[in-house]
Amino acid sequence: MPVRVRFRTVLPLLLVLCACRSPAPRDVAGPGQPRTHLWVDAAGPTSGDGSLERPIRSLAEALIRPGPLTVHLGVGTYSGPFTLPEGVRVEGQGAASVLTVDGEAEPVLRAARDAALVDLVVRGGGWGLEVRGGRIRLERVAFSGQRTGAVRGSAGRLEVESGRFEATVPGGTGVLLEGAEPGAGAGAPHGAATVETSPPSATTTAGVQARITASTFTGPYRRAVRVRGAEARAELEDVRFSGPDTAIGVDGGHVEARRAVAEGGKGSAFSVVDGTMVLEDAQVTGHEYGLSATQARKLEVRRFTSVRAGRAGLGVVRTRGVLEDVVVRDSGDYGGLQLLDGELRVQRFRVEGAGEYGLSALHGKLSLRDGTILRVSSADGAAGDGLQLREVEADVEGIVVRDVAGSCVLAAQSARVKLRDAELRGCGYAGLSVDTQARMDATGVEVHGAGAALSALGRGELRVDVLTASGLGDGLVWAECQGTTRMSLKRVRSEDARGLPLPCVEGRPEKPLTPR
Repeated sequence: MPVRVRFRTVLPLLLVLCACRSPAPRDVAGPGQPRTHLWVDAAGPTSGDGSLERPIRSLAEALIRPGPLTVHLGVGTYSGPFTLPEGVRVEGQGAASVLTVDGEAEPVLRAARDAALVDLVVRGGGWGLEVRGGRIRLERVAFSGQRTGAVRGSAGRLEVESGRFEATVPGGTGVLLEGAEPGAGAGAPHGAATVETSPPSATTTAGVQARITASTFTGPYRRAVRVRGAEARAELEDVRFSGPDTAIGVDGGHVEARRAVAEGGKGSAFSVVDGTMVLEDAQVTGHEYGLSATQARKLEVRRFTSVRAGRAGLGVVRTRGVLEDVVVRDSGDYGGLQLLDGELRVQRFRVEGAGEYGLSALHGKLSLRDGTILRVSSADGAAGDGLQLREVEADVEGIVVRDVAGSCVLAAQSARVKLRDAELRGCGYAGLSVDTQARMDATGVEVHGAGAALSALGRGELRVDVLTASGLGDGLVWAECQGTTRMSLKRVRSEDARGLPLPCVEGRPEKPLTPR
């Protein structure tokens, strides 16, 4: 009998000869674990015994054979639903091997035990795959056409390598990991949740975990990857998202993502609410926010770039965390970085071409180191602050701000700011401004090209030590000396003396000035 050529696997001649004599060739998968190989071909003329020469026509029939099994799936479309038995490995022929189901509600596949799918397509259904336990491995598996989502995991461990997820209808989810409800793990120590770096056994795995590598998500998913609940955890590497509203959304879960690219979505590309997110080497083009975080238990962002965000590159609310090596270009009217009521350390950041402000912070504590802010202006060109600090305790060092419509650095609404080593150029209104009971202590500041070098009003207090100023349109100092408004100057160098005689200004420059 001639050997069928529908399978692209090249077998040794000995195996082919043995297949003629035995319907179920067996090998040893491990100590005490003989593995049965079965061939399935939907286009076969008759259903055989499962050998290479006489394949079975039905995948469902193959899956009920004693295992563990390796099922070699031929070209064709196989209609389920299917339940994967423990230890099964289904190997297809790439895009030509399709698993599907009739209707839009039933899942195509269910799995609660260890199993693997390789080189095939899962098409249609409510969910493509439901994982309810065990260790499920997907290699070069494509999902498309699901009404609700591609993969849903509620227990066990999911491993995806070189996966392709495509949304063909708006909404839905690519991969949903759903553990305990958000807040169920609130009693755990801060930052205690971690992602396993080596696969645990099915008997010891708590909740649901996933590792997704070298995979793509395309089309109008609402969320490409959603990690929900305190016992849901995911690790992603080398992933690309094109089209989903949100690439990765975390609701109470834990995610670590490295080398991720997101583009073409409408919502926040990366979002975390009441959970943990570690994000490294990520790039976002478009989206409403490059990243948003609200009440995150832990946030670590390193080497992150956002380009053309509709509102802001990053929006962080009531969160403790670290932002390092962050670049935001051409963000919308919510600015480059929008920080509210958190405790954050931001270092080595760069904002270019932001609307309204480069970095805005309201409430909380903030540490800024080594930042550059360039070209900040509202749409009408009337406003735009480099650093806007309100009701916040801020420690700022090593800042460069250039070409902004408003103030290069503004402290307002009872803010407390310590500023060291700042280079400010092209400040439309003022280099340093204090307002509404704010206080700023500044050391080592250069202001070149500004309306005024220094501004104080609304009972604000500005103390400056070591200032160099030049190219001032409205003078060295502008102040409304009412109430407790105060300005103290030490070691000031400027050829512009305007504003110094004001009654709320204390101190004189260290060399005579030439009045303009």
